[in-house]
Formats: sequence, C-alpha cells, structure tokens
Amino acid sequence: MKKKLETRFVLDFVNNDYPYLEEVNEGIVKQVKSTESEASILDVGAGRGALGAALCALGYEVWAIESNRIAASEVSDKVNQVICADLHDMNKIHECVKNKKFNYIVFSDVLEHVYDPLHVLRSYLPLLEDSGKILISLPNAVNWLNRLRFMLGMFNYEMTGVMDRTHVRFFTFKSAKKMLEAAECKVIKVDSTPFITRAFLPIIKKILSNKNDMTNVKTIIDSPYYQLYIKYIYPIEYAITRIMPSLFAFRIILVCEKNK
Repeated sequence: MKKKLETRFVLDFVNNDYPYLEEVNEGIVKQVKSTESEASILDVGAGRGALGAALCALGYEVWAIESNRIAASEVSDKVNQVICADLHDMNKIHECVKNKKFNYIVFSDVLEHVYDPLHVLRSYLPLLEDSGKILISLPNAVNWLNRLRFMLGMFNYEMTGVMDRTHVRFFTFKSAKKMLEAAECKVIKVDSTPFITRAFLPIIKKILSNKNDMTNVKTIIDSPYYQLYIKYIYPIEYAITRIMPSLFAFRIILVCEKNK
C-alpha cells in the first residue's frame, strides 16, 4: 500500500480554509496612540479582527474590510463596522463609507497578496484625512531564513508566513519605500518586527497546538508560554532586529502620510 499523504500540495487551492495565525500585529499597534476623540481607522484586509479589536481598545472607531466570509463573520463582533467586499471593489466601499474620511488607513500584511499594490494604495488615498496616516505591514522577503534557503536552492511556498502561497508580490525595505514614494506618499517612520523565535513557529505549533486540531492556532496565542515570550524575549529580539533589520525582520512596518 502506498503511504498515505499527511499533507496536501501547498498550491492546491480547492480547500478554501482560512489558516492564518490571528495574532495582534504589534508593529502596527505601537504606531497608534490612544485617543478619546472621535477618530477612526479603516482596517483593509482585517482577517478575523485581532488587530481591529486592539485598535478599538485604543478608543478608535474601526471599520474593517474583509473579503473572506468566514473571517468577516468573526470580525463583526470586534469592530464598529464591517464591509464584506474585495478590497478592489472601490464602488462598494465608497458606497458604504459615503463621505467619511479616516485618521488612519491600515494595510496589515495585505499588499503582498494583490497583483497591483501601488494601484490599491492610490485608490485608498481619497479616504484618508489630509493629516491622516497610512500604516503598512509587509513581510520581509530577504530575512535570514529565506536567504539561507535561497542559497541552498530552495524556494517553497507555505500555508502562511513570508512564503505564503497567496503572496504575489515580495518586498524588501528599499522596494517597500519606493512603492510608497511612487504612490506620492511620504514615509515618516520605518520600523519592524523580529524574525528569530518566529522562524521556528512550525515546530512551536506542533508542540503547543491541540493534537486533534493542528489548525487551532489560538492554543499558541492563549498559552502562558506566548505571554512570557512577549514580555521577556520579544524586547530582546526587537533590539537585535533594529541593528540589522534587513536580515532579522519578519515584518516591514511603514508609517506614511500624503504628500502636501
């Protein structure tokens, strides 16, 4: 008998599941100050709403755009408004937001999934307040692990992460900044999140996840081990990453504003 395959081919898209680790993107959250005013945020590609909920906790009115119906149904309980639409469907989005302008527009791990990210950025600029900011998170394509793999002749897509099978665009710090400049935006801050412990996430998931449900990633987020990591290890990794971000960064974080 042939050995039963434990996993399907990663580029088999027949199964429309939603495998993404719903962590809060701390690289985005730290760029947003808490507020008591009527400020608002548009979260484009909101996923299941972990980030949106964290932004709501800072006092903002959060609108979420999410095309995946499974994720959109979950995010509706975490933010103020949900638009279940493809992020390219600007007619529907304008119809929903009407004349509203946002203080922040967030693209958290989204632009790498679209064919023309520059066009997407330009399309959303009219929804931003004149003094508003765009917050962008992109995976760092040339982190240390990918460099090692490429050197060994390995280029394999994965279900999630930097080599996510649905990524159609890959970015470095330089190319990300050039894209924002082409969109007539000014980059006012560059930040990052570390990729050291996170590089071993597949192994960690197998250890901490429920053996009967390997997709139950909440096991990791809710575990005391994760909380200890965030409190004690993450700050050390972040300090190391700041020294050589191109090598050790997982996410490229950009804070931008429209050119005056």
